[in-house]
Amino acid sequence: MNEDVNAKYNLDLPNFEVKKINVKLGEFKSLFDLYFDRDKLSWINWLKTVPTFVVPREVTYAQLIVPTIDSIRMNKLMTMLVLNGKYPLFCGPTGTGKSITVGNELMRSFDNSEWVYLNMSFSAQTSANQTQRIIDGKMEKRRKGVYGPPLNKMGLIFVDDLNMPQKETYGAQPPIELLR
Repeated sequence: MNEDVNAKYNLDLPNFEVKKINVKLGEFKSLFDLYFDRDKLSWINWLKTVPTFVVPREVTYAQLIVPTIDSIRMNKLMTMLVLNGKYPLFCGPTGTGKSITVGNELMRSFDNSEWVYLNMSFSAQTSANQTQRIIDGKMEKRRKGVYGPPLNKMGLIFVDDLNMPQKETYGAQPPIELLR
């Protein structure tokens, strides 16, 4: 097959052999259930990547966030993407904990001397002007018409309910266009 591809596209690639690596998943259904630990060079359960969960006494029931395999995986992937300059977009059914999980991770990992983050929610009435005022209010004015995070800090904006702004006559959603 490799030779066919080389001939078809006039590629000068060396022939190589693909080797299968057998991974024993055990009780897990797929590799998505496992995390690759680079230090140990092995696959481990996502739940073993965080310390044992203990319910804090000062937290109310409404504030309690119990880590699950999905929330741990989402937090790790989000942090890796943001630290590498990528912009994650999480989507899924209502009530699955996306907003709580992302907000908690931002507070835990990005509320420090290197980062400043803004947490905002869109609604059907959100306008582009409101969006711009909220973002400009959190940022510093650098010169006329140019705003950004404080010096020596990176900026991060979390927008909840991104799909909510009402569409205009031609189908655009101005607050989303402004973010873009």
